[in-house]
Amino acid sequence: MVKIILIITCILMSFFSFSQEEKIKFRKLDYNDFSKFSINDTSAVIIDIFFDKKDNAAIGQMSFLPITVAIFIISPQISVGLTAISFPLFLNGSYMLVKYRKKKLYKVLTVYKETQTLPKWVRKKANKQLAYYEMIKAEY
Repeated sequence: MVKIILIITCILMSFFSFSQEEKIKFRKLDYNDFSKFSINDTSAVIIDIFFDKKDNAAIGQMSFLPITVAIFIISPQISVGLTAISFPLFLNGSYMLVKYRKKKLYKVLTVYKETQTLPKWVRKKANKQLAYYEMIKAEY
């Protein structure tokens, strides 16, 4: 009985470990890689939103806390006050990094490509951004 269980375990492990499924490393994908998934202007706007929020907003908010910690060496009293201000920004930036991660962008784009539907929170942001782009085109 033990031999049968070991043989079945080895067979199952070989099926899962030697499968030819290609794993995507989302962390290594950049803007150009995601632009290949773009099928229309809505998907291009979604890609812009995710990269803009992640690169500009989240990292910008998170950069204040290390500066505040460096100021601690010069003046601890000022650093305590600045930490009280920059720590909530750091937490919000961390939340935005998780919310707008590349794996979620990939999932949203693949679902959009298959079903032409978006999650409500992404749809609202995409509609606002598309309206903004249309307003800019109307000004020119």
